[in-house]
Parts: sequence; structure tokens; C-alpha cells
Amino acid sequence: MVNLVRRDPMGSLFAWPRWMDDFDDMSTQRGLKIRGDDKNIYLEAVVAGVPAEDVQVDVEDGVVTVKAEKKMEDKKKGEYSSYNYYYTAALSGGQWDKANAEVKHGVLELTIPRAEAAKPRKITVKTSGKK
Repeated sequence: MVNLVRRDPMGSLFAWPRWMDDFDDMSTQRGLKIRGDDKNIYLEAVVAGVPAEDVQVDVEDGVVTVKAEKKMEDKKKGEYSSYNYYYTAALSGGQWDKANAEVKHGVLELTIPRAEAAKPRKITVKTSGKK
């Protein structure tokens, strides 16, 4: 018996690469990277072309929102350019009042210290009862 498979040669031009299916934790927001260690949570967001004074970071109920916008107009040349970035991420366990944000080379670097209650701990398991 022969199995026939119908193939659409143009379909692969517009489909996600198959290796992308393996990344369940991949952020759907391009330009946003979140990672952490035992002490801090790190958020990096691309804000190229926008100066630090035009980048706004807000936190409400553990949801971080990054907005960056810069509009420029050159009336003599009749040129107009605009840079807009918008990111959101739900992050829990941070000490938001001690967070540090800085723009370096077009990337916002946000460092949030972990709250004591959110830091990883090991719990010793004891045996109860008789052998």
C-alpha cells in the first residue's frame, strides 16, 4: 500500500519554521527578553532610536509595561520618522521600589531584586513514623 501525502509548495514560505514549535516558553514579543537568577529578575527591551527620557516603565499588580516613543519631523526636508515600542510582561516576586532601569545602546535594561518570599529555598524533608 502506498501512502500519498498532499504537499503545498508555497505553504512553507509563509509558515513558522518547525523548530519554532519546540519553544513553548518563547516570548511572543520580539525585542523582549526576560531572565532571572536567585537574586534578581532581568528584563531587556529594545528601544532603539528612543532616548531614555522618552522611555516609560510602569508596574501595576505585577505587570510591567514599557512604552517608548519618539517622533521627529524635519520640515525643511519634508521628512518624518517615528519610533514606537510597547511591551508588557507579568512578573511576580519583585521588589519594585528597588528596581533599576537604564538605557544602553538602544536597549532598556531593567533589574528587579527578588523579594525575600520569592527567593528559591530548599525544604528539608523529614521522615515520620516507625521503621
